[in-house]
Amino acid sequence: MKKTLTAIVVSFFMTVSAISADYTIYLPTKPGSGLDQWAQVVIKELKKHIDGDVKSVHIPGARHRLGMNKWEKENRFLDGAVTVTGGTTTVNTLVVSGVEYDYRNWDAIGVQLLDIFVGKRKDWNPTDGGMVFGNDHAAGDTTGMILMYCGNLDGKIESYKKCVEEDMTYVKGVNDKQGTLMFARGEFNVFRGNPTAWTKKISKFEQGELWFTQGVYDPKKKKIVTNPNAPGKDFDSVFKETWGEEPKGELYDAYRLVQFQNDSLQKGLWVNKGAPHRKALVKALKKMLKDPESRAVIAKASGGDYNWAIGEKADKIVLDQRKQYTEEKLKNLVWWFNNIFGWKAEFKPELLK
Repeated sequence: MKKTLTAIVVSFFMTVSAISADYTIYLPTKPGSGLDQWAQVVIKELKKHIDGDVKSVHIPGARHRLGMNKWEKENRFLDGAVTVTGGTTTVNTLVVSGVEYDYRNWDAIGVQLLDIFVGKRKDWNPTDGGMVFGNDHAAGDTTGMILMYCGNLDGKIESYKKCVEEDMTYVKGVNDKQGTLMFARGEFNVFRGNPTAWTKKISKFEQGELWFTQGVYDPKKKKIVTNPNAPGKDFDSVFKETWGEEPKGELYDAYRLVQFQNDSLQKGLWVNKGAPHRKALVKALKKMLKDPESRAVIAKASGGDYNWAIGEKADKIVLDQRKQYTEEKLKNLVWWFNNIFGWKAEFKPELLK
């Protein structure tokens, strides 16, 4: 009788454990940041479709490196551990020193395929000169602005240094929040933001208008395509309309690399590779996205109803990214980030292996 009772208790415990679990979501950013705001909305909706408790732990510092390095070395091995990543997290792996994490060591729950919006003052024509802006944090997006403003030049990346120093005013040490406020006060004539920032704040500035978007990643086509929420405003189309030719050259190639890196994995949820709780979380994410109420909430928080790459489809994006790497593109990107934005970027030959 005792053995039978024990077997029943063990069986019951195993059944409960299979349907109910506790999760800890590690965020490499501070509470209230753009990434955190997006994550908290997703977490709230995801909780409606899973059993068990969910708590958030913030580990900010060093542009996501502190939290993500700790994730790589310790937290990903914990029961029920999940991490949230943003564009900064993935761009770090390209050129930033001190990065000890690797996306290939994780399994994706899902990645929302977002875009970055770039706007300008309605009364400012880029061809008239005088661009004023600054955002060292969003160096990839700022690279697109500079390219759009300066044109193709002679195709050499070094030529843009003169354009930045003599034909525009670049203000160093500015972050996203400061940049938006400086545009609102009339100190900047351009701005940038993810779809959430655009929808909630920037689009409400009467003096502003959409200049261009960088596009969204299409996993089936394995390339960046026009954002359906902003037709006709993709970078290449606006560039050709402005300059009468297609964008090309070393800076354009470097820009497309970092932009692809940033936007294809801009917002995502991950677990350790082989983690037993991945299956339940993927299932919950699919249920969330099929729930009209949850989908609407996510769309509002994301600035539009953007698609997701779920599970193995998101894992594939990590491998697709690495296929874009070449020695020339990586070295040009390092030169650009160091000489224009004052980063301490480094060439990472191991990325080519």
